Amino acid sequence: MRERLEEAMGDGRVISLDRSAFEHDDEIGYVVAMGTDLFVLLRVADNIRFDGFSVLRIADVNDVEIPHEHDEFVESALRLRGETVDEPPEIDLSDWMTAVRSAGRLGEVITLHSEERDAGICQIGHIRSVNDENVTLVEIDPDADWYEEPTTIAIADLTRVDVGGSYEEALVLVGGPCPIPILRSVD
Repeated sequence: MRERLEEAMGDGRVISLDRSAFEHDDEIGYVVAMGTDLFVLLRVADNIRFDGFSVLRIADVNDVEIPHEHDEFVESALRLRGETVDEPPEIDLSDWMTAVRSAGRLGEVITLHSEERDAGICQIGHIRSVNDENVTLVEIDPDADWYEEPTTIAIADLTRVDVGGSYEEALVLVGGPCPIPILRSVD
């Protein structure tokens, strides 16, 4: 699968990504960075707008359609809407710890998925700390209310990390910045 993802990144074309163990629908987007075990997908939402970035495990990908069957339409719609991304974010893909740490520096909130443990459940919040075993974050709930106590998630349970999406942006727009003092360096 690595070769297919590298081909997708080299082609720079919109793709369809099958992660059927976790997702019912294929992901649409662009592969913008590759690591040994992880890669970054610039997501294209159903409304044909860019919707942030996902760090995903290469091993979880079942198939890649290069290009996406409606690639000309998708790329034309993005271009006509003025949807652009100057540069992909600098996310260190060495391992989950460094990926979470570097992705956490990109925005006010980050979404962590542990799909093998809790399919369909994610934690969204501001990272308080990261080490080689755990991520501690202050969560924000679906009503945009910040939790008072931080949550700890095992690094080993992570299957996906999202940053810069419209839902996360809406939560911060309504809930405001994290009210709990945190280390902005995410170290």
